[in-house]
Amino acid sequence: MQQILFTIPILQERFGPEGIPVPGFGAMLFVAFIVVTLWGMRRARSIGLPPERFQDFVLWIFVCGLIGARILYMIQYAHHFPDRTVWGWLTAFIRIWEGGIVFYGSVLGGVLGYGLFYWFVLRRLGISTAQLADVVAPLIAAGLAIGRLGCWLNGCCWGQVACAATASVPLGAAHFPLLPAHARPQLVADLGLQTTTGFALARTERRLPLTDPRSVVLAVEPGSAAEKAGLQPGDRIVAINGQPNAILLEPAGTTDTVLAIWQDWKTAGLGQELVTTTGRHVLKCDRLEEYLQLRQRLIDKGVDRFVYVDDLFNERVRDWPRGHNRLHLTVDRDGQTIDLPPFVPRTLGLYPTQLYETVSMVLLLLVLLLYYPYRRHDGQLMVLLMLGYALHRFINESLRIEPAYTFGLTLSQWGSIIVAGAAVLMEAWLWWTQPSRWRRQDQRRPTPSAPVATSSL
Repeated sequence: MQQILFTIPILQERFGPEGIPVPGFGAMLFVAFIVVTLWGMRRARSIGLPPERFQDFVLWIFVCGLIGARILYMIQYAHHFPDRTVWGWLTAFIRIWEGGIVFYGSVLGGVLGYGLFYWFVLRRLGISTAQLADVVAPLIAAGLAIGRLGCWLNGCCWGQVACAATASVPLGAAHFPLLPAHARPQLVADLGLQTTTGFALARTERRLPLTDPRSVVLAVEPGSAAEKAGLQPGDRIVAINGQPNAILLEPAGTTDTVLAIWQDWKTAGLGQELVTTTGRHVLKCDRLEEYLQLRQRLIDKGVDRFVYVDDLFNERVRDWPRGHNRLHLTVDRDGQTIDLPPFVPRTLGLYPTQLYETVSMVLLLLVLLLYYPYRRHDGQLMVLLMLGYALHRFINESLRIEPAYTFGLTLSQWGSIIVAGAAVLMEAWLWWTQPSRWRRQDQRRPTPSAPVATSSL
């Protein structure tokens, strides 16, 4: 898993100190687009489609498919997009680099896009849809194989928790970096199978505690990366990834109360304002002494009950930045400051369903290329692709954690059934309407000449 492959050190004022991030998911989509375009240009010549027109075709289908895939994902996982305004949906839609597309949505978008492209371009060139389907089928398999590597790098489209017996099997279980993993909410919050960082924190009072409010370790998971790094129960976290574990104070109550508290803080000149990743405005105190002075000031003014306390560790872990895997902690242990080695909290073993699809599509690609010279009629390669992918996706989907619908099947499993049924109907139609290439080969064979009669003298 590598959500950010590398960064380009430009425009730091807009994208942060490291520059423009290049996500692994987007990079693999780009590689798939280039491979499909270059390979397809060569294959398209065999049916009389000019390379420049094929480039237009691929770009159009790619965009339409991407739109369809994103729309279907946002419909299926609507609860992930709480902002239901038009602007909220549009801004969520364009954040496609974070993952969140459904292949069967790209099928719908691609089919609609093809209909438009055929009507305005291909029919004027006299291009056969069945022949073009045979050209495109191996390209789709190759694109899926590469695209799923992007899912692997991004950590999305994960599988269920793998059983212990698969630990020694190749591709049997995968451990993703837990903090930026898309699977973290399900594994930690929904299913309660593991903690966020490999350790649990002691319960703290959020209403201006008298003691140091920074996080204290309650327990460490046996065998976890945190335990191997030397973290122990009772350790108080005083720094995270090289930054002091600042104490955060957030005013609450009526607007007048909040404004009065902020005005008093500015007058005192203690701490600095911080806008969190969730858009909240809090006051950050890097030193415990600052917090204690502010706490006493709030008590003296009688507004201490309107202020909540947290720390930077909880804030960072709650919304971890993409592309960052390591956790580097400095702790206070019995009055001694200890700098622990960095560690990477990892998920439980999950079935790497992304890689399963890559392997399946490579095998299916080989089948399509080998069968191409022996196809009975034009369009049969697309039928084989549809049947092969539908079978793979139906089985692979049973290894994933997805919401179930009618008869306990997921949306993609129902999509597989529909695609398989469409492939059967398509083959029946092509068998009826397309001339058999097998018969033409039989007709080209030379007929044996009749034996010449000879007379014996």
